[in-house]
Amino acid sequence: MPHTYHLADDVRFTEVNHGGVLLSRRAGQYRQVNASGTRILRLLVDGEPVDGIVEHLQKLYPDVDAAQITRDLHQLLDDLAAEGVLVRV
Repeated sequence: MPHTYHLADDVRFTEVNHGGVLLSRRAGQYRQVNASGTRILRLLVDGEPVDGIVEHLQKLYPDVDAAQITRDLHQLLDDLAAEGVLVRV
């Protein structure tokens, strides 16, 4: 079964001009993400599995190598999970 992520219980995600903001109430910290990161987080919040996000990004950025998209996506998700912002399910 494909895996996905969800926001940690204490994290709130808000879209703003040209990106988004993740606020961890527990840690009292926030992190900004660019427009691509916001698109990815919106798909995650909507329940899209990681494989589906890769497919979405490949359609959005057809000139970018699919392997690069996959690596970059997994790096972002791993970073956010390590920070406690995302939980893998």
